[in-house]
Amino acid sequence: MHLDQRFLREFAAKAFVHLPFRGTHPRQLLGRIPKRLICKPRVDGGTFLDPKRLLPVSGLEGTLTIQDIQQALADAGVEIYRTDDRELQIAERVRLHIMDSGVRVVLNGRLVVQFTARTQRSDAPSAHAEELFRRVREEVGEQAGNRGYEESGAEIVEVKDPVNEARVLDVWHEVTYRKPLAAVADAVAEVRWALDLEKYVRP
Repeated sequence: MHLDQRFLREFAAKAFVHLPFRGTHPRQLLGRIPKRLICKPRVDGGTFLDPKRLLPVSGLEGTLTIQDIQQALADAGVEIYRTDDRELQIAERVRLHIMDSGVRVVLNGRLVVQFTARTQRSDAPSAHAEELFRRVREEVGEQAGNRGYEESGAEIVEVKDPVNEARVLDVWHEVTYRKPLAAVADAVAEVRWALDLEKYVRP
């Protein structure tokens, strides 16, 4: 393929911005990058640079969509509670009702499965917040850590009466755990594990 000077100048301008080869002559760069990734045919028979192919792709984001993950979970018999552009909220069935399980699949540059475990103050009204968080970490955190999860946050959540928001029905002490993954099949396996895990810890 003949590469004219116009192409080389265009390539150099974009390559030095998007690729980790600063300080390298454009002709040397051409030897390192497959031409199919950077060239598109011109109508006049020459070539021009396809800038979209030069943009850096983070993690699986360039090849995987949230719809791909949703389909894989559906094929595995996993029900979805709610979806958005970057997250799937996984459902669980309680008797005949479909509820939010607290398990999430997130695609935001990386593929992550996360879940939230909790204690409820109504089970131990006199317990301090530190004690209630400690119970979650002992009962759930150890199992999660052995499987590769890391704690990503802890918070106190007031559960309010939907009719009267001034009335607090209970106070939950929630700990969230997350695990980055490399493949959709891994996400399916982790969602199943998280669904089977008892995430409500009684003091």
